[in-house]
Amino acid sequence: MNQFETDVMIENFRKEGFVIVEPSNQSDIFVVNSCTVTKASERKTKNMVKKFRSMNESAIIILTGCYAQANTGNLEKFEFADIIIGTKNKAKVVDYVKEFLTSRRFMLRVEPFKPNEEYEEISIKATSERTRANIKIQDGCRQFCTYCIIPFVRGPLRSRKINFILSEIQNLHDNGYKEIVLNGIHMTSYGVDLDEDVTLIKLVKSINQLHLDDIRFRFGSLEPGAVNDELILAMMEGNFCDHFHLSLQSGSNSVLKRMNRRYTIEEYRHKISLIRSHMPNAGITTDVIVGFPGETEAEFEETCQFIKRVQFSKVHVFTYSKREGTKAATMEPQIPTITKKKRASQLIELCDEMSERFCSQFIGTEMDVLYEALNKENYFTGHTSNYLMVHSPSKNNLHNIRKKVKMTESKGHVLLTEEVTI
Repeated sequence: MNQFETDVMIENFRKEGFVIVEPSNQSDIFVVNSCTVTKASERKTKNMVKKFRSMNESAIIILTGCYAQANTGNLEKFEFADIIIGTKNKAKVVDYVKEFLTSRRFMLRVEPFKPNEEYEEISIKATSERTRANIKIQDGCRQFCTYCIIPFVRGPLRSRKINFILSEIQNLHDNGYKEIVLNGIHMTSYGVDLDEDVTLIKLVKSINQLHLDDIRFRFGSLEPGAVNDELILAMMEGNFCDHFHLSLQSGSNSVLKRMNRRYTIEEYRHKISLIRSHMPNAGITTDVIVGFPGETEAEFEETCQFIKRVQFSKVHVFTYSKREGTKAATMEPQIPTITKKKRASQLIELCDEMSERFCSQFIGTEMDVLYEALNKENYFTGHTSNYLMVHSPSKNNLHNIRKKVKMTESKGHVLLTEEVTI
């Protein structure tokens, strides 16, 4: 989501004649698009703003995003920023810069959310990356998981109308992009706030009707409740990737209940079986939080055993981060940091072994790869449709080339190939 919104701001600056450069003491304007999902992300935000001020004392520094929205009451004393914007109105950033250049006065532009607010229509034609584009199909969330601050800083559920999504997809296709990732804060709820009969399945079918056969589509994070036969079959009828990032957070039913996650591990595993019955080679990635308040050793072990049974292609492991204003912040007992780190380390080791096993099963097979960049070892890097990393030697420039390639080796969660030609 932040990547998409950053690309919108970049595009708007370029339209007005600004030049985008790497941060340095020559930069006239710095924009920090912040996150607040963990304490670590907040700390990085504050440090980055201070760093940019030290680079150029006369530069205009803009703080925007979730950190700004969450800390509105304290932001007027944020001495290093000149312009502060929340999670709304990021597309107006250039207008705010022009206003500041005239007034040279501190600007606070953080707006509260209204109960029945509509989706703020913003779109892109090009992104900072030239192969894969993120687009936003909805914003906001009303799930209120007990650990999560996001519903408070992203506001109520707001879905984007299908015709706007299709128009943006067509523009990105015409500009040469080979993959589009559909993102949102809670995509599983897409369409429920619209008067018309709009669902995630209807969106997939509408995308299929564009008949853009030279571009592939991928979903960002989904909840288990979004997955059913109709959605999977609609994806298979089009050019959607066989990859699902399906949020888990815990493999223990008692922890899931305290998190207010609204599914059980039995329901979750059923959805995994459903996916694999239609897409046997699907990559299934997930997020897991360890050290949630009250998590016992037995509950943590339940998570480890569940992950072993499911055999994900990749797991992102996070230690629980206490967020003031959420229900979990007042739950007891809070798990000691040393225990959280120990559990995270144990789970990461388990998940790394699992990822390697998943990756190695594709040695000797041909896979659909979209190449994205040349790395320091002079391999072209790309991703398969089921979201495995591939490294390929080539004398040709493979950037933005999509090609079926035979996998020859697996090394460190990466698939290797022989030399690729075009």
